[in-house]
Amino acid sequence: MDMKNGSAYHLLLAAQLTVAGILMAGAAQASDPGAQFVHMVTLDNVGGGVSRIDHPLTDNDQSAIVHVTQSWNPPGTSGTYNDHVVGVAYSDLDARWVVFNHDASTPTLGAAFNIWIAPTDGSTFVHTATPANITNNHTVIDNPLTNGDPDAVLRVTQNANPVGTAWILNDHVVGVWYNGSNWAIFNQDMAAMPVGASFNVSVLPDEPTVTVHTATPANIIGNWTSIDHPLTNNNPNAIVSITQNSNPGGGGWVYNDHVVGVWYHDGIERWAIFNQDHADMPVGASFNVSAPSLESAAFVHSSDPGNTTFMTTYIDHPLSDDNPHAILFVTQNWNPGGAGGVLNDHSVGTFYDSTRSKSAIFNQDLDGIPEGASFNISIPAVATSTFVHRASVFNIVDNWTTIDHPLANGNPDAIIHAIHNYGPSGVLGVLNDHTIGVWYNGANWAIFNQDHVDMPVGASFNVSIPAVDATTFVHTASAANTSGNSTVFHHPHSDGNPDAIVWVTQNWNPGGSGGVYNDHEIGVWYTGNHWSVFNQDDAPMPEGASFNVTVTDPPFFSDGFESGDTSAWSVAVP
Repeated sequence: MDMKNGSAYHLLLAAQLTVAGILMAGAAQASDPGAQFVHMVTLDNVGGGVSRIDHPLTDNDQSAIVHVTQSWNPPGTSGTYNDHVVGVAYSDLDARWVVFNHDASTPTLGAAFNIWIAPTDGSTFVHTATPANITNNHTVIDNPLTNGDPDAVLRVTQNANPVGTAWILNDHVVGVWYNGSNWAIFNQDMAAMPVGASFNVSVLPDEPTVTVHTATPANIIGNWTSIDHPLTNNNPNAIVSITQNSNPGGGGWVYNDHVVGVWYHDGIERWAIFNQDHADMPVGASFNVSAPSLESAAFVHSSDPGNTTFMTTYIDHPLSDDNPHAILFVTQNWNPGGAGGVLNDHSVGTFYDSTRSKSAIFNQDLDGIPEGASFNISIPAVATSTFVHRASVFNIVDNWTTIDHPLANGNPDAIIHAIHNYGPSGVLGVLNDHTIGVWYNGANWAIFNQDHVDMPVGASFNVSIPAVDATTFVHTASAANTSGNSTVFHHPHSDGNPDAIVWVTQNWNPGGSGGVYNDHEIGVWYTGNHWSVFNQDDAPMPEGASFNVTVTDPPFFSDGFESGDTSAWSVAVP
């Protein structure tokens, strides 16, 4: 038996992580923004009238607070309607949360949902309608965070079966309103609120990522109203969440008894809220809106005695500190700035240490990280193009796990970056101490173990699908560019620039053709004029080995991570 694939190895890992002080435990910090991602209905996750969500923060956890907003056209999709009242529920059978239509119809294939897993702090709770708090079509919320505050901003999602309860359906469009002293959840069609109807409620913080949008003649076209906000403008990757608010600030009432969603209008570079049944958007209709921050970063991290413990080096950065949901990408850099050179011939991964409230890089074989080992790190902004993928029984075939994402599906020319994440969202995970790569199987991209060892269930990976532009490309080793264990590439942002920051992922068959293995841990290094990809164990670089490369040139990109051009996107109207 391969010890590294056995339970004994995992027990050893857990023990050593504990000694090193990195065993992840405890709840997320109060500043935790929660996990946000796009969920799409596919043949792999739909069945029994529901679509199954697979995420480490919700799997096996019926107490999770899950919010959902319908998204018509996530990047790479043409737009799919699902004109039904949706909610979430927990499936005991699958030990998963699901998205479902309240009218019992099956969610439409291709329908997409912006998912927010709210942090488990005092700002989020489950509200259940009871005879004591129901009046006609509404149920009154009694919570110190909202009582007496007409300016409170609430996010509400119907939850069919909170812990310990049977399913209760409420097939009606809901919103929130302020009655002069309390906020309430109401059925827009005036139907009686059923006893037992439950709702996930989050009280949103007073910060730039949260706003109240009101439809006006100036921003309404037909069935939609455009949002003008710096965090969502010109950002098709934004993850926008909404709740209908009939009277923000306790003012006048405007009903909008229609199933709503969000969509991105490429022509005006704005997100919009729309009525799925094409009914005109009424003037004065208001919506509580939230979107994650656009902040991102790219930098070099080097191990030293102050940040390294055994096989782990801790990252100190404001975007990852106190943020278990930060998604990091790491490439080993032999000689940052073109000086020195320290090898670390080990498969590395990343995780979040809840005890230190920091993200970290670690050697998966538990060997110590040498002093001076360096890593190029990217922390991209939360976007639909960046997510955590987890290997499951539904997507594993032998040594690989299939990625199901609209930016990658059916696209052999997609550029995929991936790195193992041992502790996604601060939850202790599953080790995969193998050199990985990505490959295209004719329909989907997949992450695979280069040594053909079976992919373990539960292994998780940070995945990024950047726009294919001047900063992102595929490099292939050839006789002309390869010498010994390294292959050199030429790029205007990296040539002659020892401070360029380069990320690399092995690509078995770019464009979906061919296929060359390179079962060696790789890194990048600066030759004095150009950057190269190299095998850390000095093994010869095989001709035809290919690599997905992203280059960030700090003088050119002030935000540290280029999001890419969206000008080629088609304009469509829901």
